[in-house]
Amino acid sequence: MRRLVLGVGVTAVFLGALSCHPAGHGTRASIAPDSLRGIVSITGTGFDQQIALRSDNHVSPLAPSTADSSALSRLGGVEVLVIGTRTGDRFHVDRFTAVSVAGSPVVDGILRDDGGRLSLETAQGRMTLGNPPTALRNLIAARVWIGGPLDSGPNTFGVIVPPKK
Repeated sequence: MRRLVLGVGVTAVFLGALSCHPAGHGTRASIAPDSLRGIVSITGTGFDQQIALRSDNHVSPLAPSTADSSALSRLGGVEVLVIGTRTGDRFHVDRFTAVSVAGSPVVDGILRDDGGRLSLETAQGRMTLGNPPTALRNLIAARVWIGGPLDSGPNTFGVIVPPKK
């Protein structure tokens, strides 16, 4: 039952995030004229780093902002939904959301401390974490993705944007 509730909650968060933007679902790289969904692929290093989105047999080079470039470079292998505009062969990223890791759904948000309890702040509101990993306590104000049942754990997580020091 808990997994069903989480599945419904993750789906609601994901659909809510899309409600302001026309988008469908599926595995093709182009979901709508202003969105792409696929796995983040990082090639090169340092100044020569390239970020692309892979879906089916299609690769779309991304042109993210500097801040989004840093965040996306931490998401190699993660499925994301990007919103932006296509110009030529590049997709200019306005914003993005982590969708799944290794085929399992995740929730993308800002980690908050609510009086000693951790929660994840999403566009749809705060979601209390029932049994979060201890390491998350060091990441308050970071943008993270969290997988697994949010109400009970166990949870997996990854850092998208570290907390500001």
